[in-house]
Parts: sequence; structure tokens; C-alpha cells
Amino acid sequence: MTGESKVKRGDSGGDASARLEWVDAAKGLGIILVVIAHVWTRGFVRDFIYSFHMPLFFLLSGYMSKPRPMGDFLFKQLRAMAVPYVAFLLSLALFDVGFETLRGHHPIFRDAGDAVWRLSMGGSELRGPFTIFWFVPCLFFARLGRNAIAQGLPDARDWRWAVVTAALVAFGVWIGQRTDFSPLGLLSVPVVIALLWLGALWRSLPRDGVLLMIAGVVGLIAVCALPYWHVPPLNIKIGDYGWPSVSLIAAVALSLCVCAAARAVPLKCLCRLGQMSLVIMYLHVAVIHYLTPYLVKYMILFAALLIPIVTQILLKKFAFTRRYYLGEVPQPER
Repeated sequence: MTGESKVKRGDSGGDASARLEWVDAAKGLGIILVVIAHVWTRGFVRDFIYSFHMPLFFLLSGYMSKPRPMGDFLFKQLRAMAVPYVAFLLSLALFDVGFETLRGHHPIFRDAGDAVWRLSMGGSELRGPFTIFWFVPCLFFARLGRNAIAQGLPDARDWRWAVVTAALVAFGVWIGQRTDFSPLGLLSVPVVIALLWLGALWRSLPRDGVLLMIAGVVGLIAVCALPYWHVPPLNIKIGDYGWPSVSLIAAVALSLCVCAAARAVPLKCLCRLGQMSLVIMYLHVAVIHYLTPYLVKYMILFAALLIPIVTQILLKKFAFTRRYYLGEVPQPER
């Protein structure tokens, strides 16, 4: 969802502009699926989307990033991810107090102490309109972790990455089975680092057609077999990886299928949604939370996409909001 804005010519075929378009299109398709899964919270469609929708974004983030010096990388991540995270979190907390007071309900936080604790801890301590806020800090720390490892292993094709990744996944699954306490989404970081590496490894392939064909076959098998075998869907937020040896492979395969579809048909409307995916990610759960008592699900789905889109457009209009909500750096005047 967040990543480098430029990709050099030569990886995976095609030129940089075309490749960026399909990445944005994949994000756009992915964010639509995320919203659908949060509107319809039960049933096969929800479980199917949950089986891969978050791994899709982590793979794309790994695909779009490359190792950088840690100091420079940390500064850029703080600016692009941490500052907007705090801005959206505090803004939504203030909105919740005002909106719930107006309709005669108690705000989501019991009191000031509860608000300070939950907003500081984030991750599993947030609920209701804030439940999606685990994603960005988890990605933030996972990207830092992956970049730190890449200082010693800059080539994603280095066999030692496979050893490190296997250890990370094993530890992530182990700790996820023992607790669902996840301040700032840290519980999920080990497995997310592995997904980031897989995205970087994918980018390093000179030709990925065979990989996508294999992913298509595995993805088709997953669509047909997972419901029949009653494989539980992933819930990365709480460290639940279903049947890890099956669920994670299926998640990667299905994510690659989505990317292949986006590459084949990079629709402009999906590209635009992809460019807005971070704001949609922050706000759609809140829209669903506050409108559920008043609208039917299809109208909620429409609103959960439209309101963040309009918000993104408004935030783009002012230098202050671009800097603190969108993580953009003001360009010096010439």
C-alpha cells in the first residue's frame, strides 16, 4: 500500500510506467475486496477474501521496495507512514467523541485513561472504527525489519534469505498460537517480513510468466479445495494463519493471481483507487461502523469507498493536509 513511487526498467518485463499502473490496479482491486470483506462479515465470500487480501498488500509492498541505508529509510518511513498514522488516528478519535455525543451514544473509549492506553498501544487494543489501524504500524515495523536484514543480505535471491524467512514464519506462527495481544500490530511482523521478502524475490525474477502460471493453478485449486476442506481463513491481525503450510501458500498464490489480472488489464479506475488505497484503508471501517444502523449493505459499500475518495481529494488540496495526512513532502519553489 505504501511503497516506492518509481520502479526501474528491467524487472519482470515492461517499462516502469506500465508496471506502476498494474501495481496500482492490483492495490485498487485489493482495497475493494478489503471493503467488501468488512461489509459482509460472514459467509464464503468473506472467508475467501480473508484468505489472501492482506498478504496481497504485503507482497506488493515488498515488490516495490528495495534496500536503503537504515537512517535514510527510517526517516522516509516515519514521514510517509508514521505521521499520517498518528494524524488519522487522532482525527478519528476526535470525530468519534463528537459524532457519538451528537447521537446520544457513549464514545468508543470509556474515559481519557482508556483512550490514552488504547491509542498508544494500537493494534489489538483498538476496536470498532479503529480496528484496521493495526495494518500500517505492522507494515512500518516489518519494512524496517526487512530493510535491516537486507543490509547484510541485499540480494533477495540469496539462499540465506530462505533460512531467515523460514525461521521468521515458524516464530510468527508459534507466537500467534499463544497470544492475540498485538500492540502496534507487532505480533504479525515476523510473517509480514517473510511476505515482503517474497515480494522482493518476485521482483528479482527476469521473467515471471511461469511463476504466475503456477500461481494460477494453485489459486484455482485453493478456490475449489479450501471451502471443501474447511481450511480456516487467515486473520493476520491476531496471528491466526489458519493451516500455515496450506493457508500461507494459498494466500501467496491467490495474491499473485490478482496481480496477474491487474497486469493484464490495468484499468484506470482501479489505478486511481490504488493510489488512494491508504486513505480508504484508514477510513472505510469507520464509515461502515457509523452507517451500519442506517443503511443496507450495498449502500454502505458504496459509501465506504466514496467517502474516503472524497476525503483524499480534499486532503490533496492543501499543503498542510498533504504533508501530515498523506505523507507528502512539500516541493521547494523554483
